[in-house]
Amino acid sequence: MNIRKRSREQSEVETGALADILFFLMMFFLMISTLASPDAIKLLLPESSSAQQTTTKENIRVTVDAENRYFVDDVLIPFEELETYLGDQAKKKGSETVILRIAQDRTVQDLTKVYDIVARLQLVMVMATDKI
Repeated sequence: MNIRKRSREQSEVETGALADILFFLMMFFLMISTLASPDAIKLLLPESSSAQQTTTKENIRVTVDAENRYFVDDVLIPFEELETYLGDQAKKKGSETVILRIAQDRTVQDLTKVYDIVARLQLVMVMATDKI
């Protein structure tokens, strides 16, 4: 009787393509993670082809004119008192949304100052646009 161990073929897994797949997955997740920035300022564009607004709540309107004067619901407010007044209006109206109307010739710094105040009050800000 011939009892001999049979040599079996070994199964193999090709890993060459696995490295390519992992590389593409890594690149995909890196690109997606840079697009999702939680600290970005979310605003509407300055010009819009359809400036529709359908709101049911009473929102707080902040206007910054060309002379850098601040109005909250058509009431002139000095910039130093803007945060206090906005906080009071948010509690009074029960609104979380601030609609900002800012003159085109104002700088991004003027926009950012108002955004910082709104962010400290934990409100939502959108920028009003004109229909082109």
